[in-house]
Amino acid sequence: MAIIDPYLVRSDGILDRCREIDRRIAALEAEKSALLGARVQLLLDEIPPGADGYESAERSMLAEVSAGLRISRAAAARALSTGWSLNDRFPATRAALAAGEISLRHAVVIVQAAAPLDIADVGAHHRYEALVVPCAAAETAPRAEAFAKSAAAAVVPQSMTERHRRARGDRQVRVTDVDDGMAWLEILMPSLLAHAAQDRLTAIARRIRLTGAAEVGGAFRGPHAPQVGQELTDDDWRRLELFASMADDLQEPARDPRSLDEIRADIATDLLLASETDLMHGSGIDSIRATVQVTIAAPTLTGADDRPAELDGYGPIDVDLARHLAATAGVWDRLFLDARGMLTRTDTYAPTERMRRFLRARDQRCRFPGCRMPARPCDIDHNHDHAEGGPTDLGNLCCLCRGHHALKHPDLDDRWRWRALQRPGGVIEWISPDGHAYVDEPPRRVAFV
Repeated sequence: MAIIDPYLVRSDGILDRCREIDRRIAALEAEKSALLGARVQLLLDEIPPGADGYESAERSMLAEVSAGLRISRAAAARALSTGWSLNDRFPATRAALAAGEISLRHAVVIVQAAAPLDIADVGAHHRYEALVVPCAAAETAPRAEAFAKSAAAAVVPQSMTERHRRARGDRQVRVTDVDDGMAWLEILMPSLLAHAAQDRLTAIARRIRLTGAAEVGGAFRGPHAPQVGQELTDDDWRRLELFASMADDLQEPARDPRSLDEIRADIATDLLLASETDLMHGSGIDSIRATVQVTIAAPTLTGADDRPAELDGYGPIDVDLARHLAATAGVWDRLFLDARGMLTRTDTYAPTERMRRFLRARDQRCRFPGCRMPARPCDIDHNHDHAEGGPTDLGNLCCLCRGHHALKHPDLDDRWRWRALQRPGGVIEWISPDGHAYVDEPPRRVAFV
């Protein structure tokens, strides 16, 4: 007879109880949202928008809800808007919330991401919900949000493209002073450029930290050492990371003491203050040397249509920027999707680096349920440990961030060690120490039709 660990039994019981409470909370939130939506409808039936006195009546309603529920005016406005939208345009979302299949946060994400849809186009809202609600029921709200943006773009691609083009006119830089002689420098810019800039800053910062550690440990010595300006290979990075971990114990003063965030901030400041910009007239996209994963359909790439492109893990982006980036890209991967929008293969499949490119394209982010760490800085994990005979095969590999990779380390006590099993189609099934299964499917890509 198997011995049941009381620690794990108690842990499982606590989580079961929490899940049941979440379902009850969601049902109550659905009831509350329906009532708030009815309150908005009560106002609309009493006095139509634009009529004399409407603004005063609306202001009174916001004050009433704010005071009665002890929330801010802005929170009252959001709650009333969400409630009315769920009652009026999102029946499937409202039903999923009432059934406890999604949380209120999921419902808010679904409503907000639908902003590009015509409020009077009921069919577009139904098509949108058919794509989004199943995703929301299986994912965290932040993951569902990225998919919802792409789903809205798929339903009304022309509207989304025009919104992106208009939004580019809102570019700006703003300084906000904070305490202790510090300030935030904020830049509003297209998402593609922002993610590319962050990736470039991270890559430079990592090189500074790792090469400093390599100098301490001697990672690059001899005739095969990379030259200045030469891009590092994956093998080079692995050697750097090995020596960085070794240098942690050396405590040499030559090793850069700054954190990755500090180095990124210093680099950005130096680039802004020291770079020559007199002859610059563009957005900087021609100078991008970062790595971002952008998906764009072939007809859109050639200019045959203006359907949005997609920044993996974020959602739809400006198609004009995506075309420009594609025109200067050094490497393209052609993706083959099944009817569900799941990646099945690329035309660059081969061992080693090309296998890693496939996995990054398929997984887009860490494959632990709910994690949004982008795939590129993640480890490539053998789901069935290589040391125990697990093959180096696409059906046994996935992207995991360092924190979630550590969960399945073979040296862990069985009471805290997780297992990851890869099922057909790239589905990863995680088994918790108490035996509970959590499934993570590879992200879908929306088909822009």
